[in-house]
Amino acid sequence: MPPDTAVNSKPIDAESWAVLKRFLPYLWPSENSGLRRRIVIALVLVLLTKAVTLALPFAYKRAVDAMTGEVGEAAMLAMALVLAYGLGRFAGTAFDNLRNIVFERVGQEATRHLAEDVFRRLHSLSLRFHLSRRTGEVTKIIERGTKSIDSMLYFLLFNIAPTIIELVAVGVIFYLNFGWGLVAATALTVVAYIVV
Repeated sequence: MPPDTAVNSKPIDAESWAVLKRFLPYLWPSENSGLRRRIVIALVLVLLTKAVTLALPFAYKRAVDAMTGEVGEAAMLAMALVLAYGLGRFAGTAFDNLRNIVFERVGQEATRHLAEDVFRRLHSLSLRFHLSRRTGEVTKIIERGTKSIDSMLYFLLFNIAPTIIELVAVGVIFYLNFGWGLVAATALTVVAYIVV
């Protein structure tokens, strides 16, 4: 069965930006310093995860380079660097999971505030609205909407922002090690991917 409405493939317009602006108070709640602290801790954990992820290839490179020296020292150094690589992978996963633990309360509070706001607006509507609607449909829509804010906050804070940070960091690393040519090729590839 086809969907009721067609998917909108237009670029982001002013209305979409307005919806994103509505999420910002949930992302940085001005009245709750505890939640803001959790957001800062979660962002620090995101940065640590990205730092570990970006450092791992260098540890692996050093392990491979260490194998060109004397056999005894090279083997020990290579094993130490491979072990560091494994610990780095573990640390990246640990930081990622800790971030989820720290941020969970923020998502729950945002969902609760949105549900209270929708509930308050729903009760302010006229009796005619309530008599002409099916309550089950309205509550299902409200439930989906309140759950969506948690997903949107995770997406904005832990997918988009870290990807931008990682792209900038990779650009700097490529520039320092290989020059502008690779940075330009990488940027062009990313832009082409976004467009497609």
